[in-house]
Amino acid sequence: MPKSIVIALFSLIVLLNGANAQTYKSPYQLTATKDGSKVYILNHESNEISVLDTTDDKIVQTIPVGFSPNSMVLSRDEKLLYLATGAEKGVLQVLNLASGQIEKNVPADHSPCGLSLSPDGKMLVVCNRFLNTVSFYELPGFKKIRTVSAIREPRGSVVTLDGKTVFVINFLPNDPADSFDVASEVTTIDVATGAVENIRLPNGSSSLHGICLSPDGKYVYLTEILARYQMPTTQIERGWMNTNGFSILDAQTKTFINTILIDDVDLGASNPWGIATSADGKQLYITVSGTHELCVVDVEGMLKKLLSLPKTQEEAKAAGTYDNRGTFSSATVAEVPNDLAFLVGLKKRVKLGGYGSRGLAVAGDKVYVGMYFSDEVKKVDFSATLPKVSTIPLGPAQELTDIRKGERHWNDATLCFQAWQSCASCHPDARVDGLNWDLLNDGLGNPKNAKSLLQSHLAPPAMWEGVRKTSSYAIRTGFRYILFAVPNEQICDEVDAYLQSLEPLASPHLVNGELSESARRGKELFESKRINCTECHPAPIYTDMKMHDVGSKNESFDRRADFDTPGLVEVWRTAPYLHDGRYVKMRDVFAVGKHGDVSGDVDTLTEQELDDLTEYVLSL
Repeated sequence: MPKSIVIALFSLIVLLNGANAQTYKSPYQLTATKDGSKVYILNHESNEISVLDTTDDKIVQTIPVGFSPNSMVLSRDEKLLYLATGAEKGVLQVLNLASGQIEKNVPADHSPCGLSLSPDGKMLVVCNRFLNTVSFYELPGFKKIRTVSAIREPRGSVVTLDGKTVFVINFLPNDPADSFDVASEVTTIDVATGAVENIRLPNGSSSLHGICLSPDGKYVYLTEILARYQMPTTQIERGWMNTNGFSILDAQTKTFINTILIDDVDLGASNPWGIATSADGKQLYITVSGTHELCVVDVEGMLKKLLSLPKTQEEAKAAGTYDNRGTFSSATVAEVPNDLAFLVGLKKRVKLGGYGSRGLAVAGDKVYVGMYFSDEVKKVDFSATLPKVSTIPLGPAQELTDIRKGERHWNDATLCFQAWQSCASCHPDARVDGLNWDLLNDGLGNPKNAKSLLQSHLAPPAMWEGVRKTSSYAIRTGFRYILFAVPNEQICDEVDAYLQSLEPLASPHLVNGELSESARRGKELFESKRINCTECHPAPIYTDMKMHDVGSKNESFDRRADFDTPGLVEVWRTAPYLHDGRYVKMRDVFAVGKHGDVSGDVDTLTEQELDDLTEYVLSL
């Protein structure tokens, strides 16, 4: 069959799938034209692009696009919009903005997102989130130049002004969770050679959502949560568990400069998401998704204060500032990521109304913000002394189902005491953050890996030590003892509905939706009496819902040796593994940890058999 027909059929399937999506808009990303006359809004759930005319702030066009659009970027001449859509069946699309028609569909890799363009507009950068890779396409023909490895869930990218380097944010850490330092990293890629270097962020950095380049090309800014995961969760005040902010990188030297918090001393700015600068680079705009705000940072004042700080305590003492630092200023550069008051006088927090501020676009002295759970755009006008907020609906108001309400609650930090975190802070997309947490429900001093909540309602009990009899009960205790709030029964029921609605994503290890040859061999091993994995991990969710001692007790802090058997559906995205997250790679669970030796003969597996077994488990 000719390639053109294959692409056409594939496009039709994608669009038909999109037609069955929910009616919620869910504005996810916004981008503005250079003159600010139009803002394009990517609606993730309605599979549309809304075109906003900023002259009178009206939606003038709605264009259907591919199923589950994840990212977009304008061509340099602003005639085309490049789109990344789909998950396991990824598609790159070219939208002709004059005709409102999709003029090209290009089959892409698993979970494409994080698009960016080279300065000359001849190269498209695509992050393949769950393949942990980044691909480069030559435009206009979409010839794939190369694909390089990132670290874990690359979700955003920018190309430097000279076109030589791409900066990519990795959403989650990829470290053993029981180590002293666990943090996300930024991958830098040399465009000419494909050579990769990684920039490590401070300990606890995770959930990197947004990235942008300063207009002068000197700095890269990115949003993140800075988790205090090494502290027991005995309180939440002053960012005891999670703080929120942004990091600054030097774009020329490809080095880390610092991380700055946007929280207040007594009020969290939970789940920072999108980030952009004003045209002159003097203002930094950050959407605060968990508290439904826009944070505005004075860049000149921030950099002046930051770059004037001594590097060491000795330098601070010599300058006479160390002993007199007080409450509202860091003494050294190293203290900035812990300073909740560093931006006092240098930032504003603008309450937007609505729920879930995520994508944003800057158009002159106005910032447009997509409210994901409200199906509206907020315009923040900074032309006057005080910012003025107005609302632009994206369509008729829709009745919210319990599932939709539950997802909104999951991401809503205003339900937490002092708004320091939401459920999504530790369980983004109701999955994992890659960190160990010392929760109160099983005693102090025994941290456990955050578990995915996919299918948790089907596999009681909850928590690694089974201390909560059901996931429903765990939700209620989570509000009380993790968010430090009185649980509301209706809200908890709606969160229940959301978690129960979750569907697994097809594994990137599958080949055209089927097990690879290696995985098929691994399946035979998995189900064999020799290995006997099915004794504890029977299909269909691959858990017997029982406690087992598999030799994983950590003698330093675990109080018991048996732990709840986790389900294996979607285990490919839930690293690190075991209750304390000691293994980053699934293969090491078998090869190093000898997991399964209690019931089977894992120790005799050959290298090929280890590969096959690993491939099967990661295909579930």
